[in-house]
Amino acid sequence: MWHLTRWDGLFLCTYLVTHLGGPPIANQFVGAFLFVPLLLGSLVSTRVAPHKLVLFTKLALLPISVLMAGVVGGGAVQIWMVYPFMFAYGIGALVNMTAQRELFFTMAGPLHSSRVLNAEVTGTASAMMLGPLLGGVTIQVFGLGAAFSVLALLLMTALPLLWYSTRALPARPAAVKEPAVPGRSDWRLLRDSRALAVILVVTVICNLCYFAFLPLVPVIAERLHAEAATAGVIGATAGLVQLVVAAALIFRPPRRPFRAYAWGVAICLCSLGFLSYAPVLSLALLALAVAGVGQALFGSTQATLPVGVVEPQHRVAALGLLATTIGVALPTGMIVLGVASSLLGARLAMLVSAIVGLAALVTTVLLNRSGGRSSDRAIGVGRECDSVTTQAELG
Repeated sequence: MWHLTRWDGLFLCTYLVTHLGGPPIANQFVGAFLFVPLLLGSLVSTRVAPHKLVLFTKLALLPISVLMAGVVGGGAVQIWMVYPFMFAYGIGALVNMTAQRELFFTMAGPLHSSRVLNAEVTGTASAMMLGPLLGGVTIQVFGLGAAFSVLALLLMTALPLLWYSTRALPARPAAVKEPAVPGRSDWRLLRDSRALAVILVVTVICNLCYFAFLPLVPVIAERLHAEAATAGVIGATAGLVQLVVAAALIFRPPRRPFRAYAWGVAICLCSLGFLSYAPVLSLALLALAVAGVGQALFGSTQATLPVGVVEPQHRVAALGLLATTIGVALPTGMIVLGVASSLLGARLAMLVSAIVGLAALVTTVLLNRSGGRSSDRAIGVGRECDSVTTQAELG
């Protein structure tokens, strides 16, 4: 439900900006404000219990959501109001990628952490699918004000579920400690782990060149003469396929995670290039469906690769670096794509982004093949060690 507030909120805000006559770059700034708080990923404190940090964040977002629904429903909304609203939701994304994933590690234990994180990624995929669909249908049937009210209802439902599921938690691992200078020690991991550095470079490429197009979904729908509900279907297609594939990967994770990670990015970028000039709705949906396969391969391994190539005491730091990397790449990509769309048009800008991303990905993989192989080996060894450790603890 928390994932759903963000993805539904992103769709609603980009649709609102398009409805108010904003240019494509205004849509891109909506996405940039949502993801720019991830820049602070390496600074998130581990002194506060993760479940408390998640709970307090949701409590803070609830009145903000109610206020935004009231402003939109009352017809007093202006484009500039969307940006602080998205920034607040971006704080929620930051807490989700750091504190909530640490919470999952604590709840699952080392033996089941990979599957639990894959399940969490499946939750993200379901939200990416349902968010735009829910937003498009509610706009079509009830109007924009009611559609924004759904965000507040989702938070009100998620809060008691979070409290109930975290009443009795296992003790946090003693090995996970906050560095003396937050943020500074985390970046040293890149010097010590070439595999982690390569993983983060691929993350940058995917977020900079592929995911940056997401705020343009209403623009794509407008070009294809689609109504609000159909625009929701366009935004939901990739997430629907990602959900199905990611669910399958929970039960059969990729044997070579880094290879799946890189291939997932390649599939996404090729699909984006085809989507940019898809002449009819059916072909656009086909391109997004193929992109969903790539998103599943990318997303299902993104949560496990960074923590699999570092020591257990550095797992939280690795997740923080991942969040910070996304916080740098995704808003930058959205702004660059927005500027390019204003200069070249949205279609050509998306095609150029796909071509540049593919070139960067191929170069990175070819120059760092040893780093990719070491990532796969490290995760394989880590799974065996975690299994032995857990069996010893149970014994």
